Amino acid sequence: MSEKIDDFRFKHVSNVYSQNDAGQLITQASFKSEADMAVYGEVWSTLTFTENFETPDAESGEVSFAGEAFHADGSKTIGFQKGTWKKAGDHIWELEMSGKDSREGNLTTRSKLSLEELIWEGSVYRA
Repeated sequence: MSEKIDDFRFKHVSNVYSQNDAGQLITQASFKSEADMAVYGEVWSTLTFTENFETPDAESGEVSFAGEAFHADGSKTIGFQKGTWKKAGDHIWELEMSGKDSREGNLTTRSKLSLEELIWEGSVYRA
């Protein structure tokens, strides 16, 4: 693993559900940082999960991230990542994603999402 940039802990804000042309469930789960992150400041983000209608109890699937960070100096960072989620226990998913943001460049994120506590937390690394 490369250099850790920051740790995060986000609280769930809301969900939006839709169906795509392939008949899959699209879940957009929005999160907000509980406290300012050291590198990014306040962060607002959305995780998008794609699930097949025929397998609602799947053990893994696709996930993507889109978000923006609001820094204390008034500047912003925009970021995008894609990857996978997998079941890691009752109501716990592990996420692995990679992508980039407008501040740090190429990134990898390793995290856990507690569906019961509605908390998403993990670490961001330089790729």
